[in-house]
Amino acid sequence: MSLNRRRFIAASAASAAMSVLPLSALGNVLSEDNNLSWLKRFHDAKTKKPWLSAYQSVSSDSFSSQAQIEGKWPQDLTGTLYRNGPARHEIGDFRYQHWFDGDGMLQAFRMTSKGVFHQGKMIQTQKYLAENAAGRALYPGFGTVPPNPAPVTSADLVNVGNISVLPHNGKLLALWEAGSPWDMDPETLETKGLHSFSAETKGVPFSAHPRVENDGTLWNFGYASSANLIVLWHIDKNGKPVKVGTIPCDPMSMPHDFIVTSKHIVLMMPPLNYKREHASSFLDAHHWQENQATRVLVVDKNDFSQYKWLELPSQWVFHFGNGWEDASGVIRFDGARSEDPMIMISSFRDIMKGEVSESSHSRHHQYRIDTKSWTISEEPLFAAHIQTEFPAIDPRVSCVRNRRLVMMSNNDKTPAVHPNLNEVCSFDLESGLRDAYRYPDSQMPEEHLFVAKPGSALESQGWVVGTAHDWQKQTTLLNVFDVEAVSAGPIATATLPYALPLGLHGKFVAS
Repeated sequence: MSLNRRRFIAASAASAAMSVLPLSALGNVLSEDNNLSWLKRFHDAKTKKPWLSAYQSVSSDSFSSQAQIEGKWPQDLTGTLYRNGPARHEIGDFRYQHWFDGDGMLQAFRMTSKGVFHQGKMIQTQKYLAENAAGRALYPGFGTVPPNPAPVTSADLVNVGNISVLPHNGKLLALWEAGSPWDMDPETLETKGLHSFSAETKGVPFSAHPRVENDGTLWNFGYASSANLIVLWHIDKNGKPVKVGTIPCDPMSMPHDFIVTSKHIVLMMPPLNYKREHASSFLDAHHWQENQATRVLVVDKNDFSQYKWLELPSQWVFHFGNGWEDASGVIRFDGARSEDPMIMISSFRDIMKGEVSESSHSRHHQYRIDTKSWTISEEPLFAAHIQTEFPAIDPRVSCVRNRRLVMMSNNDKTPAVHPNLNEVCSFDLESGLRDAYRYPDSQMPEEHLFVAKPGSALESQGWVVGTAHDWQKQTTLLNVFDVEAVSAGPIATATLPYALPLGLHGKFVAS
């Protein structure tokens, strides 16, 4: 189905504006907030749980420093690690009530022969600038509705650009879930404005997890909940749309990531179904229906009108590692599978008021789709006590067969004092060997990436590179591991003279 831009933009605006309801509908939210603000709850809790500093608001609009390096920095490891994530969680005396609502900060860790240099700047979105001028929270977010909310006329009005980054065709784009990318200067990190791939697709949602093939071909999706439409993007290596189309999806879920193979696009639709009525936020408009199947959409890359729906047991997957397809038409892909999305619905809300709530653990699974018989199956990769998230691969094998996964993990038998994942590991899909390094309890690691050594064979030599929040020393660390010996610990560490809150995703760009 081709893209009907007018219908899609209208539906996107309706989805973004759905939480702006009469104040009577928000009574419970506001009355609870008036009794004891989330801001006070959080800061009171931080005195007893100092690791909560990982979720505190940034102290400045921008940061700049040269890191102090311990160990021997690899001579060939030069380039820039760009990272993005929610960073401003408070404005005035108001604290956002979901981790995903924080205004985005773009960071650059520049690795040079003269050292490691860090920059961080708040993304100057329309929302950020308007709320700075007003001195208060104005707009409803993903899981937060402030007092006396202002009307939302488009998704990009509340686009915080806080999830990931996309270096492509010389550009650097900051990505959100439901709106346009933000065009960022890769050298200064200044915000240039909203990016459009074409006049026809201006304002059409572009998700935070595009897949880029080794030749630069880019694939992505978006969704408009109120229109029950999925949009699919095919963009060439020069940043020009090849085709953009839509597929009906009713009920609509909240897909966050997807898979691309040599011939197909795969999206998973958990039974977290969108129902606009009587919701106080966009998140609250979604209802988990655990007795329903998770639907799996398989689309022909060359013809978006050709697709199939399959079913799996109810489950939630934030992130997939990679997907590939063999000569017989069998698709294989992996993902961090949870029984439900309670970590998003409850845990990421509770943490914003300093509370820790239990949620189901994500456990890595391998999926198999036979495109001849149109059957699908799944199986776990690890024992039940191993949690996983943030899977990453050698970017050079994106959308084709991969052997290695890098991911964050946790062994339930050795829990940390904080509730987050505390390991980084490398996993060989062929041998089944898992090599993990457990971070000390004083450090909370973020997403780590595989960075290939220049000139090396696919998935062979290279490094695992990632950041961590040290809540005891109030610093941020950039660690480098040998991908063949992760369990040996960092071979080099670059330490910043300040601590930044936990973010989400990043990409490495070689010099």
